[in-house]
Amino acid sequence: MPWQPDASPITLGSSRSRSVDVGGFLVTRVRFPPLLKLPLHTHERATVAVILRGSFDGLMRSTSHPCPAATVVTEPAGELHGNLFERAGAEVLTVQPDPARLQLLEPLSGVLGEVNHIRDLAIAAVARRAAGELLAPDDVAPLAVEGLILEMLALTARGRAASGLGIERRTPGWLEEARSLLHDRHRQQLRVGEVADAVGVHPVHLARVFRSHYGMSVGAYVRSLRLKLGR
Repeated sequence: MPWQPDASPITLGSSRSRSVDVGGFLVTRVRFPPLLKLPLHTHERATVAVILRGSFDGLMRSTSHPCPAATVVTEPAGELHGNLFERAGAEVLTVQPDPARLQLLEPLSGVLGEVNHIRDLAIAAVARRAAGELLAPDDVAPLAVEGLILEMLALTARGRAASGLGIERRTPGWLEEARSLLHDRHRQQLRVGEVADAVGVHPVHLARVFRSHYGMSVGAYVRSLRLKLGR
């Protein structure tokens, strides 16, 4: 059996980081210094990483892959890889789902089960908003982060054989229920997963369809309600 190193934290070698655990996803905004070289290592959880700023080369056993800003990198749990950062270093948003939450992983198996390198400005834009929400001081921030992460993962999974991610043309009844629930409980610290459970759909599906119909994320919608209706 080939040598395999012990699993490392996603913040290995970083100069600063900030993490939050929302809806079964560990979300981390992490800064890596210039010219850092991380040797081959693994992570315990599957990882989706979006390069917000800077760049690096992703190193495998015998190959490398350039990863400039707006690149989305997916890696299964236990995938052996390294990183060679360039002169500007890099700032990265990573999402690592809880492997025990199988219901979260099911529609994303086509993405999380293999290595991918995709440069996508739309996904990067959502990731930047999620990274900004990690620094927000209000109690809507966890809801906003969760909704944006689910939206980001849905965009990443688009075009793959992931069930239940289609967008209805008419407003489905469950979406009206979700919207009513947000109105009724806009002063509470809700999570996207709670709303999805209440209306009987997957959180990724809820986040994607909600933006399609209302033109904003769940978190932004709740913030707008608070402004209109008062806290």
